[in-house]
Amino acid sequence: MFSTVFVAGYGNSTEGHWQNSWCKITKNSYWVEQEDWNNPNCVDWIESLNALVQSIDGPILLVSHSLGGSTIVEWSKKYSANIIGAFMVAVPDVQCEHFPKEISGYQLPPLEKLPFPSMLLASTNDPYSTLDRSKYFVDIWGSDLTIVGDLKHVNADSNIGEWSYGLNLLNKFITSIDSKID
Repeated sequence: MFSTVFVAGYGNSTEGHWQNSWCKITKNSYWVEQEDWNNPNCVDWIESLNALVQSIDGPILLVSHSLGGSTIVEWSKKYSANIIGAFMVAVPDVQCEHFPKEISGYQLPPLEKLPFPSMLLASTNDPYSTLDRSKYFVDIWGSDLTIVGDLKHVNADSNIGEWSYGLNLLNKFITSIDSKID
């Protein structure tokens, strides 16, 4: 059995967001809490993720949205744990002109292969990352890419509710890494 750690992004994934819904229905799940959801600081967010991950015994699956994915990538440069995979949705291009100015410490994206299997889901019209930029990052990180269509930033504003399509993709990702879970 593995634990699932949900890593939300800027502003948190509150009611009406698919990530919040998935956490509620996932057995053995945890939510990374951040001290300041509206003024994210990379160092602080990495430390919050690390504190939770290090407190969990056994294998861990990370499920992120937006800046949560950036936090996972940054965390993996500094720390390690029994991570079986990272399922990252709408990871922003931190060098994008629309990247929120309230966010600090993420300005240089890590350009190393991730030490665990990963999948990035990208929208074709995300205001925080072009599809070309998402393709660039998955190549560097060694991630698989799934294009989910025109869903903007794949958040509550995308009107996708609990997003069953994304949940099916998560289950397929889990199956693909199943041999590492046992």
